[in-house]
Amino acid sequence: MEIYNSEEEQIDALKRWWRENGRSVVAGITIGIAAIIGWNLWQTHKDNQALEASALFQQLLSAIEQKQNERAEKLSTRVNDLYASTPYAVYGGLFLAKLKTDAGDSAAAREALEEAIAATDDANLKHVARIRLIRLMLANAEAEAALQMIAEVDMGKAGQFEGNYQELKGDCYVALNRSAEALTAYQRAVALGNRTPFLQMKMEDLAEPMSQESEPIQKPDAPAQKPEPAAQESEPPSQNSEAATQKPEAPIQESEK
Repeated sequence: MEIYNSEEEQIDALKRWWRENGRSVVAGITIGIAAIIGWNLWQTHKDNQALEASALFQQLLSAIEQKQNERAEKLSTRVNDLYASTPYAVYGGLFLAKLKTDAGDSAAAREALEEAIAATDDANLKHVARIRLIRLMLANAEAEAALQMIAEVDMGKAGQFEGNYQELKGDCYVALNRSAEALTAYQRAVALGNRTPFLQMKMEDLAEPMSQESEPIQKPDAPAQKPEPAAQESEPPSQNSEAATQKPEAPIQESEK
């Protein structure tokens, strides 16, 4: 009887616990199942989006390769609009910017690059888009603004792109007629590994006029030209030597007599 009573008490306690917590347990299980299902659906959706974006991007590459610029622009815009959360949107923005630049539409190209920078969290893609934007700004005579954009970059985190930024900084200084600072920036770029023939040519173009400007500073070396008076002093001995060479003529005449 005692065992029956203890089991009955346990059942009553379980019933009481269920009355107090049953709804929470059911709700927790339901939420957990819904979360798992939702996560799986989200992952499936993302995978499908990536596949669709990849297929559309392949069409974009094909249009660019076949030089179908109008179609390529439409595909770039479509990639950006439909798959903004994928890396393909950034790539599409880069291609769109190039197409707009080639078409002479700098404003549209700049907008595409700015959207590409804002659309991605990938640091490398941000650097690529920013570098292209800085080059576009330089082409549009916006050297001051481009220099400011470079100054806002954390060079400690720029990694392999720091050399590119230093070279662009030098280009900005050249556009602003600040040759010494430009040469320093170029030298920094070379030290970081940007050793290209084009960069070397830009450095040589800067170094030559700078060396010519420094030549007038060497005027104090003029006293080295003093040997001229000494040459004049040596002239009388030359006359004496001529006389000396003429002296033997007299004996020759005597012998003739």
